[in-house]
Amino acid sequence: MENASTEPMIVTFGLGESSTAVGRKTDLGEKAWAMMELAALGAPIPPGIILTAPLCGIYLSNGNTLPEGFESSLARELERLTGKNGRRFGDEKNPMLVSLRSSPYVPMRYALKTVVNIGINEEIVRGWADGSVEARFAWDAYRRFLRSYGEQVTGLQPEAFDEAAEDLFSRDGVEDDTGLDAEAMEEMAQAFLAVYSRGGAEPPPSDPMTQLVRAIETGFREWDKPATEEYRLSLGLEGLPGNALLIQSMVFGTAPGISGAGRFLSRHPVTGEKTLNGKYLSAAMGTDLTAGTRMAEPLESLFKEAPQLREQIVDWQGKIERHFHDAREVHFAVEDGRLAFLLTLPAPRSGKAGLKIALDMVDEGLATERQALKHLDPLLLNEFLHPILDPQAAKNPLTRGLPASPGSAVGQVVFFAEQVEDLAAQGVKTILVRHETTPEDIGGLNLAQGILTVTGGLTSHAAVVARGMGKCCIVGVSGIELNYHLQEMTIGETTVRRLDWISLDGSTGQVYLGQLPQIQTGLEGAPARLLEWADRHRTLGVRANADNAKDAAHALELGAEGIGLCRTEHMFFEIDRIPLFRKMILAMDHVGRSAALADLMPLQRKDFMDLFRVMDGRPVTIRLLDPPLHEFLPRGIRSQNRIAKAMGITVDLIQKRIEMLMETNPMLGHRGCRLAITYPEIYQMQVRAIVEAACIVTKEGVAVEPEIMVPLVSTARELDAIRRQIDPLVQQVMAEMDESFPIAVGTMLETPRAAVCARTIARRADFFSFGTNDLTQMSFGFSRDDAGIFLPTYIEQGILDKDPFVELDYAGVGGLMRMAIEMGREGNPDIKFGICGEHGGDPASVRFSHRMGLDYVSCSPYRIPIARLAAAQAAVLAEEDPP
Repeated sequence: MENASTEPMIVTFGLGESSTAVGRKTDLGEKAWAMMELAALGAPIPPGIILTAPLCGIYLSNGNTLPEGFESSLARELERLTGKNGRRFGDEKNPMLVSLRSSPYVPMRYALKTVVNIGINEEIVRGWADGSVEARFAWDAYRRFLRSYGEQVTGLQPEAFDEAAEDLFSRDGVEDDTGLDAEAMEEMAQAFLAVYSRGGAEPPPSDPMTQLVRAIETGFREWDKPATEEYRLSLGLEGLPGNALLIQSMVFGTAPGISGAGRFLSRHPVTGEKTLNGKYLSAAMGTDLTAGTRMAEPLESLFKEAPQLREQIVDWQGKIERHFHDAREVHFAVEDGRLAFLLTLPAPRSGKAGLKIALDMVDEGLATERQALKHLDPLLLNEFLHPILDPQAAKNPLTRGLPASPGSAVGQVVFFAEQVEDLAAQGVKTILVRHETTPEDIGGLNLAQGILTVTGGLTSHAAVVARGMGKCCIVGVSGIELNYHLQEMTIGETTVRRLDWISLDGSTGQVYLGQLPQIQTGLEGAPARLLEWADRHRTLGVRANADNAKDAAHALELGAEGIGLCRTEHMFFEIDRIPLFRKMILAMDHVGRSAALADLMPLQRKDFMDLFRVMDGRPVTIRLLDPPLHEFLPRGIRSQNRIAKAMGITVDLIQKRIEMLMETNPMLGHRGCRLAITYPEIYQMQVRAIVEAACIVTKEGVAVEPEIMVPLVSTARELDAIRRQIDPLVQQVMAEMDESFPIAVGTMLETPRAAVCARTIARRADFFSFGTNDLTQMSFGFSRDDAGIFLPTYIEQGILDKDPFVELDYAGVGGLMRMAIEMGREGNPDIKFGICGEHGGDPASVRFSHRMGLDYVSCSPYRIPIARLAAAQAAVLAEEDPP
């Protein structure tokens, strides 16, 4: 049975044929492809059938109807499996039962889980028990089918089956199903049938082929459900044809004799050492291991029962690694002393184990660099970039929030940024706890060991600043009651006061009471070697978000190839600039603003000179002022009094100006390029400072590649208006300083309208940089500072699969980006594309950026190594991705 492309839609394996996997992995799915590879190796596996992804696509396009002749084709393939073990599908005396599971291209949480023992019914149970097997075994097989079919095909709740089983365990005084005899197993089967009745569901059909076809159709329909489609799009895999299904002849770990189920790992999951690790459960099926209802034992328990299996498993441990070029997890069953491999997947591993496995695989000649890069989690580098809490230390959990910046922090609690600065001068290590942070807190943020906020999301002020500093930060800890007056916080019945010790785990969001020990590592040695591989194999550029020369120098040390985002507003918060910038804001006319800006210009020019010198010919993308002006004015009366005294003005004047500038929704208000339309002198000062700085360092012999980025553009006419200010000024300053070099002018794409209108905007821009923080915020209509209140619930209930401020929403925000890229290139074939939101350091988002053909990603300095590794992995994995 073949489709129009001549690719087989039904593939049989494990019948002794010597071949490699038929078709692409995208058609077979990961699990089925791996089983075909094991079959080609000659591994002991149960024979099976693959229903390929194109068949799923045909089923769905035909209005959920299987193609004509499908059942007869399937029956023929099932008959081919018969000769392997003498059992026949549907036979009453010696039935071949089969399992069915989804085999998606990548793991998908909504895919059909395993349905076991398909092909059994009550008549077969009785005939089987009268012939070749014990009655208990037959009824156990039937009740397992009833449960898995009910949960996976009919949609009954697992708890209903749990309750029915617990009633029997309680009645017979046993702990689990191993204590039940044949009669009790039959009763359990009848109790499970009653679950169908109570749930208003029809019992499974008695005809074995009908059972299998209904399970197949359920597996195919899962592909077309809205949740599955959105999840698929979220992975950037919209080109997949469908969901493959894997049918396998059952191996009975519950059979008499030495029987059971187990798993082994070819390398240690924590250390990465080449040792055999695993677990085994006698008289059990693989579903028993997954459920955890019985305590599994080490593999040694199997080898004591069947010593001959040790050599067999160890031998296959090496063969499987050599074939797959990676550490693998293998699920197996033993039926009456005979070993069978049921499934193999990439082995789970910690960050450090993953690093060791990758390096050892290459050193042992088992993998190439590209093959080793495929199986790494780029986030493993967090364990080397930041100090971590000692995993062996005893811990006293206090509360949990959103992990906004990785690493760990241990310090004494303070509630005001000024206190952090005072205590830091005395050598005291502190953790700053705030309801939320503001730009005013920058001094304390810089000196605190870590940051904890009650509100905020993963792109809040505290989160973004902390990531830029490489500082541990936890946000959105909504269970905290904060009392600034008493300088204490209460979580449940626990009160933490000023100078009490707490410890933060920024990778998990966990907060602990007390002073925990930390472990500090680094990128030297093995991590550095891994990053050398990454740089050899990636094609996507990696830049840094850096706002000063110190951060830029650190970014270079971590492998940055330029600056993709310099936020000029951060420069204004330095102690020698903020008074001048506030003077500009408080001025009531153009003359007053221009005078204050003239005083600021030399300072801003020096900032840019320092950046250009550090980057020395690498691109430096400078974003002109973006935030609304009221953010630079103090909210507290004490700060207002201090400023009024220093400037010789009244507090009333400051408060009136704040009131004038305040907005109902400032993130959608007077900010970005809108500031330059109403206050053109601000951007004019910044552009002059950029060009003069570039001219000065050029005369020193330093190469420069400045890029001026205009924020928050929504219309081509906005960018036109700004460029009418910028372009003549650039030429004027160059003429004054007798220098000439190219300066690119582009914009941040941050609004849905800009994405939709990218064609016309691109005609006026040299580059686009996606500001995905704002683009996500505006696409969803979520406030990035407040979404932490409800996003965890959305994710818990499956409304969203992930936080869209952490990992790009490919279906929505990604769709806008794709549109903008296509139309942008139509409007300007030479335009460059980058991404400078916080997603630039997220591995999955980096992979999406590679797929979209971006030129570079830009991220916080401490995320640069992660982005480098993710970019290399994206390049390698792109070879396998669907078109």
